[in-house]
Amino acid sequence: MIAPRPSRGADAILTAMRVTMLASVLALVTVAQAAAQDRLFTMFREVGAIGRFGQDIGRAPTDVHAPLIGGGRYLVTGQGAVDTRTGAFVSLGPGFLVGYDRARPRVFMARPDGVWDVDIETRIEVLVLPGPTFDLLSCVHATSADVPLCAFLRPDGHHELVRPGPLGPISVLITRFASIAPLNWVITPDGTRAYFDGCTRVSAPGPGGVCLEADIARFDLRTGDLTFAGQGGPLPALGTLQWDEANERLFRVAGVIDVFDEGLTALVRAPVPGTCRQLAISPHTARLYLLTGSGASGAVLQAFDARSYAALTPGVSRPAGEACGSLTLATAPGRPRDVTATVTGRDVTLNWTNIGAASTFVLDVGYTAQRVDFSIPLGAEPRVTFAEVPPGTYHVRVRGGNVLGGGLPSATVAVTVR
Repeated sequence: MIAPRPSRGADAILTAMRVTMLASVLALVTVAQAAAQDRLFTMFREVGAIGRFGQDIGRAPTDVHAPLIGGGRYLVTGQGAVDTRTGAFVSLGPGFLVGYDRARPRVFMARPDGVWDVDIETRIEVLVLPGPTFDLLSCVHATSADVPLCAFLRPDGHHELVRPGPLGPISVLITRFASIAPLNWVITPDGTRAYFDGCTRVSAPGPGGVCLEADIARFDLRTGDLTFAGQGGPLPALGTLQWDEANERLFRVAGVIDVFDEGLTALVRAPVPGTCRQLAISPHTARLYLLTGSGASGAVLQAFDARSYAALTPGVSRPAGEACGSLTLATAPGRPRDVTATVTGRDVTLNWTNIGAASTFVLDVGYTAQRVDFSIPLGAEPRVTFAEVPPGTYHVRVRGGNVLGGGLPSATVAVTVR
């Protein structure tokens, strides 16, 4: 793992290894950090970037509606994936897209016999949720936990959340969503919590029952606890839920924007004008982008600090022809979170949470907390194990990167091997 202080006889070998390693890492990270920016797409057009917010700076790699950024370098659509480096189009095969992995080149396709995990690059396909999918609504994926969670509509009008298991689908929750088009739910990157528009009171228990009272629900996938925000009321206007990875907050966007902390304590409520309400939150810059307006007057695109909600630039008016389109954000990763080290004898295992969907990681190592003595390139997984680590204390930080640039380092963790 983490190299020890070299003995005099090992100086030459270790120095050569470090020079080679640092050269490759520096080449990668320097280029990535220079290009790191938030890139915004409204419908078919890229409309802004850090330093040039609100200016048209070119077309998207392909004319797609609501592209989803996944696998580090792909724009994923319902028809296929576009390689952002080459512009090549990759067909996803039969079925329809129900979820995707933001960090790895994988998508989840619904077919009559179940949900398939499809690797975009290798074309390897694995059936992860066998069974009929005519009642499948959608799937979400936890980046770090690498767990897809899918929602099925039951004959009794309720919804069943399931995840893959070694012997088939495992039911984790049966509940009722306040709305099913679109299905309002998000999952945290570490796969511990899911949030959704839940229904707390219905007119009848069966399929014909109408939701009379709705509330934001929080489901803990570790304990099975289901809690509500305590703001029950009439069925809310059609909106969307988004998770702010940089600040661990939940946003609900409809006629108003409601902001909650991770425990569903209400923090902010603000009205949203017009009929167009599109929100995107960057885990890399902690910026919040809001597109509002109506078809008659055009739309206004604004940027805010996601923690203080202070406006960062004046709003930029969009032409009426582009007044209300989907708002999609492509961004470099955020800071990795929850870095932990487990020392077993001379073996060291590091785990962390992937924030902002990094597709590769770098481990920075210092002999003091203020230094980086060398760096080790890692893969896409948010965990690594090193064997036979020499005794000593090492100060480690993890950085993520993807095709859009390199992210900031995590908090420093001291690792002592005896």
